[in-house]
Amino acid sequence: MVWRGGDPRPVPLIPAAAGLAAAGTLLDEDEDAEEKRRRMEEKIAAENFGAAVGFAAGAALAVKEKLDEHAAREEQQHEQTMGGL
Repeated sequence: MVWRGGDPRPVPLIPAAAGLAAAGTLLDEDEDAEEKRRRMEEKIAAENFGAAVGFAAGAALAVKEKLDEHAAREEQQHEQTMGGL
């Protein structure tokens, strides 16, 4: 069971999983091995792309945080210097 956002009623996963499995079975029956291989390669490529974008976004946020910390320290030092005069 999982919880829906702020909704306190649990959502059962078994019916949802069964529906997805049934849909997957229908898709598998209609596609040949080459099409299935191509679809899996596309899925893997999309997952890899998503991971790369996520990593880049995380790195950019980390750099931004460091720059913000540095700017805050410089501002604090400037205020201490100007306040001491």
